[in-house]
Amino acid sequence: MKRKHPVLLLLPLLLLSMVASAQHVLTGWVLDENDDPLANASVVIKGSTRSATTDVDGKFVLEIDDPTEMLLITYVGYYPLEVQARTDRERRFSLTINEAQAKLDEVTVVGFGTQKKVSVTGAISTVATRELAKTSTPSLSNALGGRLPGIMTRQSSAEPGSDQAQIFIRGMGTWGNRSPMVLIDGVERSLDNVNVHEIETFSVLKDASATAVYGVRGANGVIVITTKKGVMGRPKVAFRSESAVLQPIRLPDYINGAEYASLMNEGLEHVGQRPRWTDEQLEKFRDGSDPYLYPDVNWTSEIMRKSTYQTINNLNVTGGGEIVRYYANAGYTDQNGIWKNDPANAYKTNVRMRRYNLRSNVDVNVSKDLVFELGIAGIIQQGDFPATGSDALLDAVRVTPPIAYSARNPDGSPGGTPTLIGNNPWGLATQAGYSVHMHSNVQGTFSAKWDLSSVVTSGLSVSGRFSYDHHYSGGINRHKSFEVKYYTGKNEQTGEDQYTVLREEQPMNYWLWNSSNRAIYSDFIVNYEKVLGDHNLSGMVLYNQRDYINITAGSSIDGLPFRRQGIAARATYGFRNTYFAEFNMGYNGSENFPKGQRFGFFPSISGGWVVSNESFMQDVDFLGSLKIRGSYGQVGNDQIGGRRFLYLTSMNARTAQGYLFGDQQTSWAGIDEMQIGTDDVTWEVSTKSNVGFDMNLLNMITLQVDAFHERREGILIQRRTIPNIAGFNPSSIPYGNLGVATNRGIEGMIEVKKNTDNGIFYSFMGNFTFARSRIEENDEPVQRWAYQSAKGQPIDQPFGLVALGFFESVEDVANSPKQMFQDVVRVGDVKYRDVNEDGVVDNFDAVAIGYPRTPEIMYGFGGTIAFKGVDLSVFFNGSGRTSLYLNGPSIMPFLKGQGSYNILREFYDNRWTPENTENALYPAATDDINPNNYRFSTIYQRDASYVRLRNAEVGYTFPTQVSRRIGIEQLRLFVNGMNLATWDQVKVIDPESNDGVGSYPIQRSINFGIQVNFN
Repeated sequence: MKRKHPVLLLLPLLLLSMVASAQHVLTGWVLDENDDPLANASVVIKGSTRSATTDVDGKFVLEIDDPTEMLLITYVGYYPLEVQARTDRERRFSLTINEAQAKLDEVTVVGFGTQKKVSVTGAISTVATRELAKTSTPSLSNALGGRLPGIMTRQSSAEPGSDQAQIFIRGMGTWGNRSPMVLIDGVERSLDNVNVHEIETFSVLKDASATAVYGVRGANGVIVITTKKGVMGRPKVAFRSESAVLQPIRLPDYINGAEYASLMNEGLEHVGQRPRWTDEQLEKFRDGSDPYLYPDVNWTSEIMRKSTYQTINNLNVTGGGEIVRYYANAGYTDQNGIWKNDPANAYKTNVRMRRYNLRSNVDVNVSKDLVFELGIAGIIQQGDFPATGSDALLDAVRVTPPIAYSARNPDGSPGGTPTLIGNNPWGLATQAGYSVHMHSNVQGTFSAKWDLSSVVTSGLSVSGRFSYDHHYSGGINRHKSFEVKYYTGKNEQTGEDQYTVLREEQPMNYWLWNSSNRAIYSDFIVNYEKVLGDHNLSGMVLYNQRDYINITAGSSIDGLPFRRQGIAARATYGFRNTYFAEFNMGYNGSENFPKGQRFGFFPSISGGWVVSNESFMQDVDFLGSLKIRGSYGQVGNDQIGGRRFLYLTSMNARTAQGYLFGDQQTSWAGIDEMQIGTDDVTWEVSTKSNVGFDMNLLNMITLQVDAFHERREGILIQRRTIPNIAGFNPSSIPYGNLGVATNRGIEGMIEVKKNTDNGIFYSFMGNFTFARSRIEENDEPVQRWAYQSAKGQPIDQPFGLVALGFFESVEDVANSPKQMFQDVVRVGDVKYRDVNEDGVVDNFDAVAIGYPRTPEIMYGFGGTIAFKGVDLSVFFNGSGRTSLYLNGPSIMPFLKGQGSYNILREFYDNRWTPENTENALYPAATDDINPNNYRFSTIYQRDASYVRLRNAEVGYTFPTQVSRRIGIEQLRLFVNGMNLATWDQVKVIDPESNDGVGSYPIQRSINFGIQVNFN
């Protein structure tokens, strides 16, 4: 027998080894540029049927037959990656985003849906949530001013829980309700109840094309917010905590006791009377030697803190797989106020707002074509307040002079005088009790989306939504009347302090209050999309309805449901991604109007031309994109004001004038008309037109410009041309949709973004909005003087006298037109213009002065620079063409006679005196109310334009390799500030304040925070 050769025995082993080296299993991970996993990426071996799809961790497993085989990895919005398989058992693949394709696929939120951004022909603005988060504020409305074109805001108070800013979209088109509609996840809800860290997208719909589908709710513009949803992938946890020191800015600055007493003397001497205080008494006010009989109280420092604090915290988690995806966030906000507490009390009297935000969004793929979505949110807020509200406390400071009495008597009780019983600001702030307010909002939304492409026809889908919202507010008021003693000095024999008790302390009362409402909303939508070669078609038809009930209504009428229902539709057409046309309509109505007039039809048309996609533009390298668009249409506003069911006549059978009949003169109740019904009352109709363009230059500069015009008709007003001799009770005069106003303007936005080759990122943004309204018809009687007509003027245009300065001499008074407001006009009094030149100055000389309180111009600008983990950003905002009127206690001294009311240093330092005639801003002080000086005039009107360093932020993000060592995916520390500096001409109060002398002061914040992400 022959022996086998050893080489032949080894041959099978060698062949097996070669096969093993040629075939292997590859485990790979597909990641993006930030090393985050890409789920559902496709991995294919070219030339074969072998393929795989990545899971939530970006992982795939694939058999490799030959190391030279080519892998093709693709993911929507990214460049495809083609790479050799090689012999690696484990490998990571990084994809690069395709910015051009991403821009083409980018979608924008529109009314009741989304559209590809390239096809949008309406006027829509968006802002990134990360930009809003840089403003550390509990109220989202305070983060919007100047952030995006078309939005105009004004924050007049910073009281915790009541610090929301007024919001207008493109100015004012009516003198009725001007607030925009706010939709959160498709449901009408409060803007300031949403946590900024829960927001995925924030869009503002402005023209008729964008808002026509909302019909009678679209005229004032629409803000559309979508909250975050779960993203397929392993769980990601993010925690953000920030704490701030808050400082009130422009606290009221009042004069001291000696200055006040000397001003009283000055006022008396100005009118020829003897001074009230001697030099010795003035010195006692000055040196504080007798603080109880000659007090010098700084009421601002007695009741207000110079700083307080705030903290905002959020913890969220997101993740899921192909079947279930989830997002949940828990937020806690705690903001304290500026009022001081009395340590002797068992309760706190400072303002404090604590808010708890909870939100959960879950998406479930019941099948590959059917998705259920469930969103649940809870907002719970507790507010603690002094029993005396903030406005009343500020009023008490304004009307209480520094020399009226001491804040506390020698025995610690609140001071007082017989003429100012119970008005002690310190007593009102700390001794009058407290109140607790509780607010809770529960919001639930269920929706379903069913893609019928495989069942009926490609591109067809249906969706529906149902929501239930419940709001409850309630609280307790524990108010008491505190003891008030009038200190009369020491007993000459015993040396004991003597008092006159003006009011004894009363037990603390207990008062409950509550209110509640609920809203049910539902809609059903059919969508269809089809691509036929170069033609893109889409359509949408919707039915919706809303039912709102005031559960704790005070009357049967108010307890009736508020209901709306309607249909909406949209049809779009696109050709070669270059030419676009769109039609939108809403047909809806409200139960608030008479039968036959409850529904209205609101259509709009729009078109767009993407010039940059034309063949003749392909060689223009610097132009990334250019789209020209225009729209025209109508929308409505059913929030017209007045009582409910204005078409019904109401009668008064309870308190009407009675009559006496018979020998015994028996009284019988009468009946009179309370309100005469208006049979044809209806909604406002706004006809809007818009033209604009969107441009991208050099792949780094984005420019957007729009010009707009609106004509609002049917504005509800109470008839003003019915003469008194007609016999109507003024309150019963009927209303009518007679008002007409126009509004026009221009807005623009520019944004620059650039990543340099050496790793520096920088950006700049700026936007500008100008909107001016005009009253065309207001049913006013014909004015004696045409210049006093509000027609042709902006909405809310102030009217007043034009001040020429102050009378300089007796001869000046004698040689000037007679001013009819008081018998004797003196040197130092305000001198007014005789506009109609009739030889006298009276109310017929009032003309349009200044601008409306709501600004006609709003703008913002800022930028960011980042390098190797360090980032710095600043943002300024401002307004223009707006006026503020200073009036009331403290700026107009002695309104109720000598010694009445506190006095601001602004007046004291700038009043007219014989020594200060050239630089005086205010008239001379007198002994009493001065009807000539205290009139609405340019003397007290200020230009309220401003530029504000709204916020600045410095942050540092630790390198990933450092943070991952401690189990953290990303770690960022930051410091930011809000309201850091303001440049304006008002100075004495914040330029965003209401007319008057200010309210709860705006806060400056210095905020420290940390952001931690876990994967």
